[in-house]
Amino acid sequence: MMIDTVKDLDYQVLDAINFPGPAAYDAFWFAYSDKITWIPFVVVILYCLFRHTNWRSGLLLLVAVALLFFLSDYALAHLKPVFCRLRPSHDANIMNILHYVNNYHGGQYGFPSNHASNGFATATMLTLLYRRRIVAACAFLWAIGSCYSRMYLGVHFPTDILVGAIAGTCIAVAVYYLYRYVYQRQTLKWNLPPFEQQFGSREPWPIMVVFVLTIIALFVMAIF
Repeated sequence: MMIDTVKDLDYQVLDAINFPGPAAYDAFWFAYSDKITWIPFVVVILYCLFRHTNWRSGLLLLVAVALLFFLSDYALAHLKPVFCRLRPSHDANIMNILHYVNNYHGGQYGFPSNHASNGFATATMLTLLYRRRIVAACAFLWAIGSCYSRMYLGVHFPTDILVGAIAGTCIAVAVYYLYRYVYQRQTLKWNLPPFEQQFGSREPWPIMVVFVLTIIALFVMAIF
């Protein structure tokens, strides 16, 4: 009974989010959902994180970042065939009433959402490292936008997104505290600066600027 209720709610919420929007609205969210769109954003994030590290602290951070994305992307992707939950675009109960953009339907299975796990893992990690509201606001706006785009395109149910977001957040918290623990254990041995000083003095403005410019570029391209 509980599962049926959740499924019904999933269908209702997705039906409300997935509607035939204007062509510009379709174009904006289709481009927003494309991971290639955000390559400059990710590159700038990595630049800001690594630009002031020495090789030892940089190595620890590199391992943490690699572990974060391995777990939030590669590992979670391998859960899809385990749960075998069809995407709404492949679910006979709803697929024929959904609005699709550029005939995009995604793969067969969609639980949990990798877009959600990657977005929230990145946003959570940046928030924990920088401890700045502006960073958290920008990062989570990006992640939430990515989640919305997947539902608007009809390729994820809300629960796919919810579980992916929770998983990504938990993975980021676990990786962050593991990274901090190892870093602090090696501080004296490797003559590293205190962990709290690693990111507190770093300017996150390049991240903010690229995020805003990307959104503006998407708007302009969608309109014209």
